[in-house]
Amino acid sequence: MHHPLITTRQKIYGLLRTITNASVIKHFFIYSFGSFFLRSISMILVPLNMRKLTPTDYGTLSLITAFITISTALIGLGLRQMLSFEFFHQDQEGKKRLLTDMIVIYTTIAIPAVAVAWHARALIISSIFFNTITATQLAPALITVFLFFYAELLYQLLQYERKAIQLTTLQILLALISASVTLVSLWVFNVGIVGIIWAQTISTILAALVFFLFLAKHYFLRSSIRASLSKTYYYILYGLPFIPGIICSWVLASADRWVLASYRSMHEVGIYAIADLFAQLFYTLVLIPWSGSYLPYIMQRYAKHKDNLAPIERENRQIMFMSMISATIVILISFFCFKSFLRYLLPATYYSAIPYILVLLLGQIFLLGSYFAATLIQFHKKSYFLAFALALPAIINLLLNLILTPYFGIYGCTTATLISYFIYFMIMYLYNKSLI
Repeated sequence: MHHPLITTRQKIYGLLRTITNASVIKHFFIYSFGSFFLRSISMILVPLNMRKLTPTDYGTLSLITAFITISTALIGLGLRQMLSFEFFHQDQEGKKRLLTDMIVIYTTIAIPAVAVAWHARALIISSIFFNTITATQLAPALITVFLFFYAELLYQLLQYERKAIQLTTLQILLALISASVTLVSLWVFNVGIVGIIWAQTISTILAALVFFLFLAKHYFLRSSIRASLSKTYYYILYGLPFIPGIICSWVLASADRWVLASYRSMHEVGIYAIADLFAQLFYTLVLIPWSGSYLPYIMQRYAKHKDNLAPIERENRQIMFMSMISATIVILISFFCFKSFLRYLLPATYYSAIPYILVLLLGQIFLLGSYFAATLIQFHKKSYFLAFALALPAIINLLLNLILTPYFGIYGCTTATLISYFIYFMIMYLYNKSLI
């Protein structure tokens, strides 16, 4: 009879061997290195930018970034999310046909949509940005909105094909170009946040160009535009369930900035944005490498063992809890060890952002768990549930922000975010367990 401790130890060792033997570890470290390098560039730029930008400027920049995020998601019609469901179920010919249809449909709809947005620029500037930006700043943002789909589609394909080195190299090159444009714009031409916006736009243009070259080489398919457009209704109907989820995801991540801007000031939005940079550090160093390495790995395992998913999913849940516990320990130790160092990193006008960093980082732990729990749900193509799973915490987040922010300011925003991510994780985890 086996001793329980020995059995448990054997299970853990077996689990670690499974992970270590897979190429997922190699890809994770490649993506982690790339993400660390990218975030290092950002962390070098942040103190330099802070000496040229006020908290109010950062607040305005944060709103522009959030606007780009939600606009690119909406104009994308859920097509990239649809690709995540269909890619691993298609043969090579099917993948080519799928991508061709997506590009034709997106381009046909996105061009007039961006043109209408530019025509309505005065309304956008007044109602969304509270007259804090100009048309000169909005123009590059709209260009980014249009081209972002192609850039992200390139990254998505490279991830799915597990081309970790190529993707990481490309992202580093584009980040260096963007950083160079940012520094020249701020320190040589002194043009303020418009220089940062144009830096992002230029890197997005270059990524879009690389995408079309990559597409022509690997996924070119002779097909008529009319044939692709004839499937528009089908694709829009397929992508439609993703739209509420996209909106809810944005509400979870970014809507609090508008609540802060409405009830408080752009100065506080800027302080919150700086605190959120450290939460984005976790996203960059952990969640992005996870998406590039672990997600394709586990999806391919699901695809190969469709008739016996239970053992694979039990292993996935074990890895999930081990990852969440490890990440929590690292975050707590790192925050309290390096808290004093942040005062050397940040200018004095941004010191007030430090207390909010830990709360936002803890929220990312639950987001990490949600990523693990979502893999099986995504494999089963439960798109309507994924939309619902985001809707409830997003609504709670918005309500908590409206209740807490007027009285507690940024603490209200960060608390609402933490609670909402916890609720999101519990919904995903409980539904995941119900599938197997």
